[in-house]
Amino acid sequence: MKRKLTEEDLAAAKRLKSIWTSKRVALGLTQEKAADLLGFNTQGAVSHYLNGVTPLNTDTVIKFSMLLNVKPEDIKPELAEILSYVRKSPSPEPGEEISSLNVLTSQHRELIRLFDKMPESEKIHLLKQLDVKAKDYDKLLEELLELRKKSKN
Repeated sequence: MKRKLTEEDLAAAKRLKSIWTSKRVALGLTQEKAADLLGFNTQGAVSHYLNGVTPLNTDTVIKFSMLLNVKPEDIKPELAEILSYVRKSPSPEPGEEISSLNVLTSQHRELIRLFDKMPESEKIHLLKQLDVKAKDYDKLLEELLELRKKSKN
């Protein structure tokens, strides 16, 4: 059974919708694209969050904030205290996994925009080419690391 939305939930949805409305065009977003980028099954999930049908949990607020390039507390101000604590925590050491969330840079968005313009057959071809190129770089990196090991010995 779905829980009833509180005034806080409705206010957060209203803030999210306002941010969405002001930024979606500049970011090249549709509800369908947002659903895909956010890992939701359907565009309807995005609509439900934007229209206050489904309450925003912390994970969803963070995902939307990253997608829309805003602070999570811009959507849900009650998260400010806990996020302040998290931000003051020590950063991971270089080489450590930083986050499981993907941050879309302007390059990522441009790549997606261009990719979406291509016919399906070209998308498949490009993905195969990129996969081969990435594997070549992985192999090259392995070879370089192996050479370093040998030169240190």
